[in-house]
Amino acid sequence: MILCKWIWIFLVFCVSHIKTDLWRKVENHPAWKILDAFECGFSASDRIIGGLNAALGQFPWIVRLGYHTPGESELDWMCGGALITDKHVVTAAHCVQNGEDFTLTTIRVGEHNTKTNPDCELHVCAPPIQDRSIKAIKSHPKYNKPEFHNDLALIVLDRPVQLNDYVVPICLPRGDQLSAPRLGEPLTAAGWGTMNMTTEERAKILQYVAVPIVKPELCNLFGGGFKVASTEICAGAQHNKDACGGDSGGPLMKVFDTPDGPKNVLVGVVSFGPTICGIRKPGVYTSVPHFLKWILDNVMNLQVRK
Repeated sequence: MILCKWIWIFLVFCVSHIKTDLWRKVENHPAWKILDAFECGFSASDRIIGGLNAALGQFPWIVRLGYHTPGESELDWMCGGALITDKHVVTAAHCVQNGEDFTLTTIRVGEHNTKTNPDCELHVCAPPIQDRSIKAIKSHPKYNKPEFHNDLALIVLDRPVQLNDYVVPICLPRGDQLSAPRLGEPLTAAGWGTMNMTTEERAKILQYVAVPIVKPELCNLFGGGFKVASTEICAGAQHNKDACGGDSGGPLMKVFDTPDGPKNVLVGVVSFGPTICGIRKPGVYTSVPHFLKWILDNVMNLQVRK
């Protein structure tokens, strides 16, 4: 028992040290002055997590990534992302890699129901959606080195979006918020991805789901010798509760109490999971705290004039 106690104290010390070291590297980063110009993390909805359809304005930082296919008049919205300023979007690196038959061209903010514009709920209507072109894209230089790892990218919009109650940046983690989530702790993922395990039909209304943190080794099940790294979060493994196709790049979120009230913080980015979603296998999420300095560096480096 005494040995177990000292092992536990040692583990707590290590986690605390990692957190302190991560924060020490970025605490005085000049990019915070850019981020602090915006109120972040506030939701226009007060619904309790646990349902399927998000409320209007519940996740006002979520964006959609639109891809152009030659010969097609409509864009295909295949990934998500999170707004962190009025012109910077965090997403997955695999979402910004153009293919032979599609090219990422458009970022959409203020979406809720993909079939209506503007969106209304209980006689309250949000402003119309806003579409922006892309000024610059920066993928993490070690993306896919090794394969499937470092799946993170930053997009700069061609011009700032107009912020309102339904378009708000999400906060980046600071201080104690950099601590690793505990086993079993539920985090929230959201997007317009596939809703049904048997079809490719995507959601019309923004969906969200609580996914619990599980042991990292449970994510070492995807073949090819993949082993989850300390820069990734393993979460999920619940039947019919998962991020799925079309949710890639979207945010993994946690609500923290702050002196200004509860705020939503970006703790991860949807990376990949099992081919069939929601079958008691977890998903892999890129850990934002571990890449915080890289994000802040590129917020500074990838500026666009207003």
